[in-house]
Amino acid sequence: MNIIMKVTAKMITQEELESIQSSDESVRRALANNPKTSTEALEKLSEDENQFVRARVAAHINTSPETLDKLSKDDSPFVREFVAEHPNTNVATLIALSEDTEVVSWVAGNANTPVEILDRLSNDNDVFVKISIAVNPSTTPEILNKLSKDEDENVRAAVAKNPITPLDILERLSKDAHEEVRKIVSEHPAKAESSL
Repeated sequence: MNIIMKVTAKMITQEELESIQSSDESVRRALANNPKTSTEALEKLSEDENQFVRARVAAHINTSPETLDKLSKDDSPFVREFVAEHPNTNVATLIALSEDTEVVSWVAGNANTPVEILDRLSNDNDVFVKISIAVNPSTTPEILNKLSKDEDENVRAAVAKNPITPLDILERLSKDAHEEVRKIVSEHPAKAESSL
């Protein structure tokens, strides 16, 4: 009896292989930027000597979680930033990257970052980390409430920009001491449904 097995992995095309092996960095970067580049070719490109090629791999929608995990340990913070914000980055990798001070604000903005990590990071002293959490669509109302009381008006403005910010928080922010925060509240999508 013959058993025919279907191969599900996409093979690297000859054209992709030639581009990967090119000494011209712009050719390899173009391959890493091409939306049709295979996951397998991206895996090979993740080992490229050029950080800009690796960064494009880290930003590519076809990059596998396994390749992203490998790139999360890259020497270049530029590459790790793209890993931290990528929708395919797995939770374990995001948790590890949440300890990386060079990319933590990117982790804070990733919708896949666990709430426990967002809660911990909401106590960070870095305003950019708190702003990223404030606009993250996965941030809980409890965290948004805490951030809405932050001393930095940019953090409060970011809370006002989040479409899931509860009305009671928006009501409080509509009376904020800073005009820009009040202006953002007045433009909030919930404003159309409710009078703040």
